[in-house]
Amino acid sequence: MKYIIIWFSIISLMIIGCEGTKTAEEYFTVAEVERNAKNIKVSLENLDNLIKHYPEHALAPQAQYLLGDIYMNDLRDFQNAIISYNKVLENFAGSAHEAQAQFMVGYVQANILSDFEQAKVTYEIFLEKFPDHELAPSVQFEIENLGKDINDIPVLKHIAS
Repeated sequence: MKYIIIWFSIISLMIIGCEGTKTAEEYFTVAEVERNAKNIKVSLENLDNLIKHYPEHALAPQAQYLLGDIYMNDLRDFQNAIISYNKVLENFAGSAHEAQAQFMVGYVQANILSDFEQAKVTYEIFLEKFPDHELAPSVQFEIENLGKDINDIPVLKHIAS
């Protein structure tokens, strides 16, 4: 009986040890699958683990950006969305997601939190850093229309009707 308990303990430890760390790709795939299944907490945990275990991996900036997207769109937690997008800017400068994260911070500030002053600052930083980015015209449009009602923006007036 004593040997059975010892072997069971050894096998249990081996199984737990094998489940510890997934590859970056596995974390990312599981996060996407769980998000689609509306298991948001599990999705967030996998993205956090990817960033924690593989901060230099090519998927890390995308995972950090996706955290912001989940907080914004799935959880409607706009403060954590901004925090997550800002981590892209801080920790993954130069990545393909930097410009999008900068835009999203301004977008949340302007269109959700109505913090037009801060949004203008954020958008101006975007234009300084990414003047030729495909989102630059949208950023310029946002700056020109900060705080305006949709009915006061001629190009958008038809949407409100």
